[in-house]
Amino acid sequence: MNDVKVQVIVKSPPSEIWKIWSNFAEAPLWDTDVRQCQLDGPFQAGTRGKCVLKNGLNMPLKLEAVSLHESYRNSARLLWIDLEFDHQMRRLSPDETHVIHSAKISGPLSFLYRALLRKALTAAMTTALDNLCRLAEQRAIGAPGHEKTATPLHLV
Repeated sequence: MNDVKVQVIVKSPPSEIWKIWSNFAEAPLWDTDVRQCQLDGPFQAGTRGKCVLKNGLNMPLKLEAVSLHESYRNSARLLWIDLEFDHQMRRLSPDETHVIHSAKISGPLSFLYRALLRKALTAAMTTALDNLCRLAEQRAIGAPGHEKTATPLHLV
């Protein structure tokens, strides 16, 4: 069961979204809670890395699964809480993609913070997905600030 799930329809082909997802160094362009991200190897299952959050916390991560141009899943540890983030997309048409981001919260003390984390993750993931959408749409048409907008489907 996912603790948080947000989704959106992006007016962009899956290839644009994949380019954004797979370039961890650019994560701060769309995930505003992140100051810096890096992978210590290629974008494939088993590769480790870390993100430094805006609040200064270091979040080690590992790519658990990567399905080229479809999805990836990464695990992360933040203090004493284990997080699993799942990123999926499905092509609806040549220029439209359904994107879903979800998160699971676990760990020995997660029950103490689950409600608070759900609220914080929902807000952060909604903003990140909106930003990802805008970035993918701008890159898909090659002109920043184009009039196309996403169809929001944010669900918790």
